[in-house]
Amino acid sequence: MNKIFYFTDLLPFLSKPDKAIDKLKRNLEIFKNYSSDVQLVWHPYSRTDEFMKINKCPVINEYNSIIEEFKAAGWGIFDETSSLADAREVLFGCDAYYGDTCDLAYEAKNKGIPVMLQNIEI
Repeated sequence: MNKIFYFTDLLPFLSKPDKAIDKLKRNLEIFKNYSSDVQLVWHPYSRTDEFMKINKCPVINEYNSIIEEFKAAGWGIFDETSSLADAREVLFGCDAYYGDTCDLAYEAKNKGIPVMLQNIEI
């Protein structure tokens, strides 16, 4: 079974909250539908909740509900590592990277791990 490292950053939730939350829901639904073939490792930016609160992000409650539902469902892994070194270690145990642009996407590319960047507009 292939493992996909899915990174979600804070910026889309602050800049286009409704589109970002819709994209997250769609992506998780797709990964859930293929969970017999692919194991998802979802790694959100570790300070997303904190900065959503500070910026009064309108989708914070929905975002937190999605996290709780994802954790409870048990079909994927919610990676709560907070250091870049720990996240890198989790990433290097995966077969592909999907998600927002960040240092980890470049690290994956440099390691020969396939990278696909998400676009919340699509």
